[in-house]
Amino acid sequence: MDVDHGAVSSVERALRLLEALADGPEGATELANRIGTSKATAFRLARTLQNSGYVVQLPDAKYRLGPKCLTLAAWAFGNIDLRRELRWAEEELNVRTGETALLAVLAGREAVCIDSIPSRHSVVSVATVGAIWPLHASSPGLAMLADDESLLERYLAEPLATYTDKTITDPDALKALLEQVRADGYAVNDEFWRDDVCAVGAVVHDATGQAVAGLAVVLPQFRLDQSGSAALGTLVTDVARRASERLGWRGRPQVTTS
Repeated sequence: MDVDHGAVSSVERALRLLEALADGPEGATELANRIGTSKATAFRLARTLQNSGYVVQLPDAKYRLGPKCLTLAAWAFGNIDLRRELRWAEEELNVRTGETALLAVLAGREAVCIDSIPSRHSVVSVATVGAIWPLHASSPGLAMLADDESLLERYLAEPLATYTDKTITDPDALKALLEQVRADGYAVNDEFWRDDVCAVGAVVHDATGQAVAGLAVVLPQFRLDQSGSAALGTLVTDVARRASERLGWRGRPQVTTS
């Protein structure tokens, strides 16, 4: 079958134009520079997308994303199967560490495991699909608490239960730990839920910036001591960041002061 390469190139340029507008309104000249084409071509692409509702022209002649993009985004968000979309991330963590990798989501005051890949070691720490963990005693839960101040406030409205000698039950101590989680970008469950079982986790954001899941590596205490939480944390954070980007997340907006 013949392929119209000109049409394909136009589609690619149109998609790059939409991606450029995701950063904010731009004029035809700026768009041409962003997508590597002439101003006339950028103008024609923007006008074509404007006629279909994907782009809107502002009074200052700049363009921004139109309502049709929001409709598509809403449809996409409502139909995302996180287990399917993020399975590759679990597989990468499992292959690169040899440890159990899991995906968890928030359910009230708990984190629920919705998918896992078992460790390749002879001595393993298991994460069963359907397992439920308190947020303050699991690495995905701690990462989610650190990411959402309102969630943390609601969570601390009730007492923190004890599960091991290392479980953090003092609200001030938990807040201090979460400050470290924010600084590091990952959370470490250092035997908070079960003796000799540890985990390192980080959140996955969707395109709106909401934390929709947590990725984690689960392993025995002695292997965490051997691997080092910082090395595992860097890996988990990197994979979670790339997973977020695949879901459309573009990072935290920069705060500027005048």
